[in-house]
Amino acid sequence: MRTTTDDVSGGGGRRATDLIANRGYLLLVLTAAMWSGNAIVGRGVHEVVPPIGLTFWRFLLALPIFLVLARPHLATDVPLALRRWPTMLAMSVLSVCLYNSFIYVGLDHTTAINMVLINTSRPVMIVLMSLIFFRVPVTAVQVVGLLLGLLGTAVLVFRGDLHAVLGLQLNIGDLWVLAGTTAWALYTVFLHKQPAVHPASFLAMTTAVGVTILLPFYLWETITTEAVPLVPATVGAVAYLAIFASAIAYLSYNRAVAILGANRAGLVSYVIPVFGVALAIPLLGETFHPYHAAGIALLLAGTYLAGRVKV
Repeated sequence: MRTTTDDVSGGGGRRATDLIANRGYLLLVLTAAMWSGNAIVGRGVHEVVPPIGLTFWRFLLALPIFLVLARPHLATDVPLALRRWPTMLAMSVLSVCLYNSFIYVGLDHTTAINMVLINTSRPVMIVLMSLIFFRVPVTAVQVVGLLLGLLGTAVLVFRGDLHAVLGLQLNIGDLWVLAGTTAWALYTVFLHKQPAVHPASFLAMTTAVGVTILLPFYLWETITTEAVPLVPATVGAVAYLAIFASAIAYLSYNRAVAILGANRAGLVSYVIPVFGVALAIPLLGETFHPYHAAGIALLLAGTYLAGRVKV
């Protein structure tokens, strides 16, 4: 994957861009800020905008941004991507279609706080998937971390209720979020398998494929459930998601993975709750419960141990 930045704004602008583009942890903080807003917006408009429609319009509006950024590279990169079309297809399905659609379906039934906290299980999933798919060694300490991480996820999914565990009383929204989180962990683990194309080209092509795949599902949702209304809330939500949660966040995250590797980049999941909880309480009127604190403590401890790998 090419990791050079574009000379789009002269010497001073390029130096500033390079400073940001080569700071992996700074990119993770930017990504976390944008994605925490994704949870707030998704929950805030869940009664107005259907989930697949929100995903479809989010990426349809983000696509021109990616195309403009990728334009100088597409002639060279498209043939390279076509040679690896199964990988490109898988990346599109995991990142554009499954992750976002599942998250928005989940936010119809669960809170933004639960969504951002369940997402903190991603680093543990990434370590486990790296072992399964690429034989990345796991130590005894990491095994303990994985178990703690799984326990923390269970506390959040079952909302700290032992009776819910014994009776398998699950919140369907949390399960959708967990499924989306799994899709994103897979995307991160396999991201290093992408073709050697420019980051903007990669996002432009995966977004184009993802929107094409989503189109029939969007039409089905429009006909059988409800259409996306053209109201100020919809326009504002889609604009934020397209520009910030899609264009800026995806470019930042993919670049961070290239710099830091999948395991370290997964640490973005710990920063998202800081922004997410801080915004969800005043903006959505949500409540931070004791089981949230217990779950996040277990996940933080688990991922600290599980993430102790040489990368």
